[in-house]
Amino acid sequence: MAELGSTGLSEFSGQIQEDFLRELRGREAYKRYNEMRLNSPIISAMLIAYEQAIRKVSWEFASDEENDPRIELLEEARDNLTYSWNDHITEALTMLPFGHSIFEIVYERVGSKVLWRKFAPRGQDTVFQWGFDGEGGLTGFTQMAAPSYKTIFIPIEKMILYRTRVEKNNPEGRSILRSAWIPYYYAKHIGQIEAITIERDGAGLPVIKLPQGASTGTGSETDQAKAEKVVRNIRNDEQAGVTLPFGWEIELLASAGSKQIDTDKVIRRYESRMLMSALAQFLQLGQDGTGSLALSRDQTDFFNMSVNSLADIIADTFTKYAIPRLLKLNGYDPKGVRMEHTPVGDVDSMMLADVLQKVGGMVTWNAEDEVWLRSLLGMPERDVEQLRAEQEEDRARQAAITQGIKAKAEQTKDMPTDEEIPDENDMSADYFMVNPPDDRKRLKFENDFRKKVAASLLRQKNKILKAAKGMKWT
Repeated sequence: MAELGSTGLSEFSGQIQEDFLRELRGREAYKRYNEMRLNSPIISAMLIAYEQAIRKVSWEFASDEENDPRIELLEEARDNLTYSWNDHITEALTMLPFGHSIFEIVYERVGSKVLWRKFAPRGQDTVFQWGFDGEGGLTGFTQMAAPSYKTIFIPIEKMILYRTRVEKNNPEGRSILRSAWIPYYYAKHIGQIEAITIERDGAGLPVIKLPQGASTGTGSETDQAKAEKVVRNIRNDEQAGVTLPFGWEIELLASAGSKQIDTDKVIRRYESRMLMSALAQFLQLGQDGTGSLALSRDQTDFFNMSVNSLADIIADTFTKYAIPRLLKLNGYDPKGVRMEHTPVGDVDSMMLADVLQKVGGMVTWNAEDEVWLRSLLGMPERDVEQLRAEQEEDRARQAAITQGIKAKAEQTKDMPTDEEIPDENDMSADYFMVNPPDDRKRLKFENDFRKKVAASLLRQKNKILKAAKGMKWT
């Protein structure tokens, strides 16, 4: 039964060293990723797109049993949180730039029940050391945070750990910005070079010519050092101006011609790579005058799939680590209870209408289905219990109509058969007054009458045409 191998996670003394770039390990990685999300408008827009998309998701507890009291307990525990559920989701989404997000579960007793008081976030930069058991399983982490900077061990039983990826059981996951680091690095530095180039093009390259006999050397009091200081401090602003000693000359050299490399195009290419790494390249559509509606829909679909996967990670992690612990503390069996979420993204109403038209007759719709369909289409909400009551009324009304039809059939079962009804040529008005025909007999009579009238008109037409052929026209 013993585990023989290992995941191969590169870890030493609780420090994860999985990334081959030193600057993207541990707290150094936090600094880089924090800089990227705060300084880059492209990455900030991408993260906001993720956040706004997932905040529209509805999160519900579900059970395999009907009228399960455990669902009521979970809803009560969630309502008891000191801040909203959406705030927790926003904090959980910090796993996108940093690869993981950590929460400490804090409980409180309310009456005879144990409920959640809060899911306290624990910053990624406060992780001092990860704890592992002999088989490589996570046992918790040691935190060292401001203002005391004391080390505190938080066990896994008190944690919720959201991770974008569980590769080699790495507790730090992997940031979605990891693949965007190289494009961000180049875009950042090329942007700085571009700004310096613009400044130099605007002010020109300053050159000072020293007169013959000027002092040179490395000392700070030489004419050469003073001239270098003047050159470095020249700025073309509202206080621009230079005072030179007698015999000194200054001139500004302009750049020769246009730049050989279009830095704007290069930066846009790197920004596109950053968005592509997170399947969010649709954010750039239309900015350069290109793009189509079909392309936008395709790229948005990929992004929605990514957000749906992210919502699955949150729901699965919460189902596995938060729900069972609370239910066990209250004496319940956690089996069969889970958290679910609604799909991410807007629904194509035309496509949905086409699907319902094709399969609507093969589906038995209930009240929950109507509530779900209304939420997808953005229609006014309806209460499930009210819908069930209306459906019961409709079924009762249909049953009454069916009963009335059966009663009428019982009353008319002694009516004469086809053999007992005389020929329509012999039927008089008096007969129908005494014996009114049912709908089936009436339709049969009307069809036979139409056929006879059509046959008579056809015979009259043939006679006229035949007579017309024998006539002589002048």
